[in-house]
Amino acid sequence: MKTKRIANLALFAALFAIAGCSDNNNVPSLTDKSSSAASLPAFAPSSATARVFGNIKFEGTPPVMAQVKAGGSRFCVQNAVGLTEQDVLVTKDGKLRNVIVYVKSGFEGRSYSTPNEPVVLDQQKCVYVPHVLTIMTHQKLKVLNSDPTFHNVHSRAAVNTPFNFAQTDKGAENMVSFDHAEMPIHIGCDLHRWMSVWLGVFDHPFHSTSGDTGSYELNLPPGKYEIAAWHEKYGEKVLPVEIGDKAQSQLDFTFGQ
Repeated sequence: MKTKRIANLALFAALFAIAGCSDNNNVPSLTDKSSSAASLPAFAPSSATARVFGNIKFEGTPPVMAQVKAGGSRFCVQNAVGLTEQDVLVTKDGKLRNVIVYVKSGFEGRSYSTPNEPVVLDQQKCVYVPHVLTIMTHQKLKVLNSDPTFHNVHSRAAVNTPFNFAQTDKGAENMVSFDHAEMPIHIGCDLHRWMSVWLGVFDHPFHSTSGDTGSYELNLPPGKYEIAAWHEKYGEKVLPVEIGDKAQSQLDFTFGQ
């Protein structure tokens, strides 16, 4: 086992050297926000008096998710027992989990402050938690490893700078951020190839996910919007909505076979 671990570490060392990875303080370089964006009127959170909410309904019989054949490290083999693929997960009341919901149009004409609090992505029993998440440009993504085994965190960004770094043991932490809006970005572990997370990066704060419940909520200023719902297997659907001051509007999406 010791020989196998040394071989794995050597493989990762070569992989990271090729990918140009850095240490646990790795942060892809940031670019300044454009002067045109800075000249726009600033968004006031108190103006988001309207509420759009809804359910992501699943139509038909949910597919049976295949069992994961865990490998790559002894810890994952022992702790990923019973784990299934995560690409289509449906709640008991027929709602689709892990859908990214965001404002596709209607947010323009304002500048938006970057949140100070980071978004957290963890690795628990050889699974990324959560499976989908959203973040603003320039906001920090804190990547944690809660497993007593090594993972690597490899983004396949097309617009932003890709990254690929090692987290060799429990307690490892990296902070990364993204310069540009991009939807979606896939992140995975090259050693444990079932590990997968989808990330949406936006230059506004009007985004969420259906999480584990299959429901979402967005607080918006009054106006006309296009709301998009994206799923890793079923793609994207877009619906229009117009909402007034202090009004509430239910907007449901339906996906399925």
